[in-house]
Amino acid sequence: MKALKVVLLMLFFCVAVVSFADTDLVYETFSSSSLSRWMPVSGNWKVMNGRLVQTDTKETMAMITIPVRQYGKMLYQFDLRYVGGGQDDYAGFGIHICVNNPSTVRSWGNGQSLLAWVTWDPGHYGPPGAFLQAYESTGLTDMGLWDRLYPSGDILKYGGKFFIKDEYLKTEYLNYTVPVKLEIDTRTGKGKFYDPFDPDRYYYPFDLGGPIRSGNYFTFRTNSVSVSIDNFKVTRLD
Repeated sequence: MKALKVVLLMLFFCVAVVSFADTDLVYETFSSSSLSRWMPVSGNWKVMNGRLVQTDTKETMAMITIPVRQYGKMLYQFDLRYVGGGQDDYAGFGIHICVNNPSTVRSWGNGQSLLAWVTWDPGHYGPPGAFLQAYESTGLTDMGLWDRLYPSGDILKYGGKFFIKDEYLKTEYLNYTVPVKLEIDTRTGKGKFYDPFDPDRYYYPFDLGGPIRSGNYFTFRTNSVSVSIDNFKVTRLD
């Protein structure tokens, strides 16, 4: 009997450790029409049909922010859907993570933060026209490409920009809901960008070349495009 009690206690301890190892800091399904804790900064943000939507395709610096403490190993997940805009072959979408002193006015930068940004501009960059970029923001007007990037995995470095594979840029995907999953360890700057079309099996490792500052806010932003977002989750993995 004593041995059985010891085994049960060990099992309970292991289950407890597994249960509390990951912490969901935010999980938003936008089931209410209210923006709740979200703070619109610029653009036209609203909750429609159970999704967070930025409807203004003319706004080049649309932003919306939510408070969430971020440090250590973080996982960001959300479902993204294209709504409109970009017919002039120019658009962008991104997330600011680990934001401190977030902007409360329409601005280029967004406090102290790291911006993961997808830009669509084939006229400037040539084919394939889209890049995944990393920017460092230090204030309202100060933001530039992160200068410590290293090439890794199947993502190719190009002057601080990561190419997006050609097979992702197909018109039939425009109406798809794309699952976005990004993991990053703020202590090392190493992370994983999970393949949107097979996130359970494939990911692209990246290395920002060093640690990034922890932060207290998260921001979505768009440039000349309308998108909708659902199932937004921020999880601390350790």
